[in-house]
Amino acid sequence: MAQPQRRAELSALNVLFCLMVAFYHIASATLASLDHLSWQFAAVLTFQRLACVSLPGFFFLSGLKLALPAPGRGRTLPQYYLSRAKRLLAPYLLAAAVHYLVFVRLGWYLFSLEDFARQTARGSLSAQFYFIVVLVQFTILAPAFQGLTKRFSAVILLPPALVITQYSGTFFGSLAQMFPNTPLRYYAGSIFTNFLFYYLAGCCAGANYREFRALLEKNRPLIVAMAILFTAADQIGSVLHYSGRIALPYLDSLHLLYYISGILILCSLPARQWSGGFARLLGAVDRASYLIYLYHCLVIALFNLYVPSWGVTGVGAQFLLRAATTYVVTIGGCVLWQGLWSMGKRKFSKESEKTL
Repeated sequence: MAQPQRRAELSALNVLFCLMVAFYHIASATLASLDHLSWQFAAVLTFQRLACVSLPGFFFLSGLKLALPAPGRGRTLPQYYLSRAKRLLAPYLLAAAVHYLVFVRLGWYLFSLEDFARQTARGSLSAQFYFIVVLVQFTILAPAFQGLTKRFSAVILLPPALVITQYSGTFFGSLAQMFPNTPLRYYAGSIFTNFLFYYLAGCCAGANYREFRALLEKNRPLIVAMAILFTAADQIGSVLHYSGRIALPYLDSLHLLYYISGILILCSLPARQWSGGFARLLGAVDRASYLIYLYHCLVIALFNLYVPSWGVTGVGAQFLLRAATTYVVTIGGCVLWQGLWSMGKRKFSKESEKTL
């Protein structure tokens, strides 16, 4: 398995997706408190729906980084799985334990190791954890995806993957209803086929990264036009549907078109090489992005619990304060922890070298 390269444009995209995921959950509590027919609801929902591109974007980016060619000798399969266990599973298990202990302390759960293990496996302790369950499945299947993208063309691979992704959720949801007493009811929304197209498209892009960038550059006018058209259609349709004005049966198809065009337009942005303080900040947030993803909902949950006691009762004021608190506390705390962890590892490594 090759070690993925860290590129400036991908780091910037990763940070953007991270901030967008956090905003999606920040906006959720506000939307629940607003009149669905009000302009405020429409405004917040529009920005929240814009942020929705981040989830398929994360899967696309994960596949792209997996398939990126790396200089020198790559890792073996056991080394790859060990690395992913350290970087993906270990932080998740710690985050799940922190969430569970906090929720037990608040009285939301009664402590049970069995319950903790079950909810951790399902990814049900926090709204964003199901993403980890899906990513683990893609990680296990990583050799298959690398083999497919090396042997076959994206033109052949992506159309059936798109159809599978489009209907996977409906299929497994119906299957779960047919067999309600099976574990499938807990995993219907976190089966890897629900996001297959985005991950596989990322693998295809990563395996041919230079050609992919050139393709985006050549077709940028069309990509921009598609992004404007599909984004506008998706936002208008979402406001009409989620406000209860009109039921749109094909809204998922609009979402799909927006996600694809949104990922393409963001990937087609110029690959700028950042420098100075901004580059250091971007790099720090990029390195801490997984932690930010894991913990931002816990900050939001605690904020929602305690904000009434602070005397802040207005929906708008709570929204602004929730956003500021979530970004400052989560990003600041995770960047600080990541920095201290890296310093500790370097210090331990130096002391080990002296001992030897």
